[in-house]
Amino acid sequence: MTVGGVRRSEVRFPIGLTFAAAIVFAVCVGLGVWQLQRGAWKARELARIAALRHAPATPIAPVLARVLKGGDVTFTRVAADCEAQPAQLAAFHMVSDNGEWIARTLSPCRLAGSPHEGIVVDRGFLEASRGSPNPPATTLPAPLHVVGVLYPHPAAPAFGLTHLAPYVLVAEQETPAAPGVTPTPYPDAGDNLQYAGAYWLTWFGLAGVLPCVYAAMLWRRYHPKPVPPPKHLSQR
Repeated sequence: MTVGGVRRSEVRFPIGLTFAAAIVFAVCVGLGVWQLQRGAWKARELARIAALRHAPATPIAPVLARVLKGGDVTFTRVAADCEAQPAQLAAFHMVSDNGEWIARTLSPCRLAGSPHEGIVVDRGFLEASRGSPNPPATTLPAPLHVVGVLYPHPAAPAFGLTHLAPYVLVAEQETPAAPGVTPTPYPDAGDNLQYAGAYWLTWFGLAGVLPCVYAAMLWRRYHPKPVPPPKHLSQR
């Protein structure tokens, strides 16, 4: 039997195309499995963040001690008693708030009885800076008692501390309060995870469509439409 003028036995099996399709299929399945694993990890991470967010504040020294053992203390609520220090110029980190520039105020907190010499405290928004990309030079009293949440912040200024904790303490409450500064939490960390594991159905769908397309291609290869005879022959 012929296929488009060629014997069926002479139609070559598409080895290269089959190999390529198998690789693409394996990649799609692998990415789908990875997305499912990411989804499970996201669920655990969101539960962890929620539990830490509502946990009572614990003393900062034993929490930072876990860091030296390789522990991850991100999002842990802590209470820090800072050593008394003279007032000094505040450092700032510019961010956007409702479309306006505003400065987040950073100050050092020296810690006694901690494995680290100190930690940077993000005290919140300097209200006098709102709307300007250049915050005014501001001298603030050093923080004394801070309750807040730990976030990774490797780019924080060192403030002359030789052994700085690899976190920033984002203040929820200061006692006494820093004048002109409003404690402001960072954006919800869970928002960064919203797309983690969200595309598993897409990858499995592509893996399911690929064999159908490949099977249709093989069918067309071995069962092509018959070629009509030339017009001058059909009219005889």
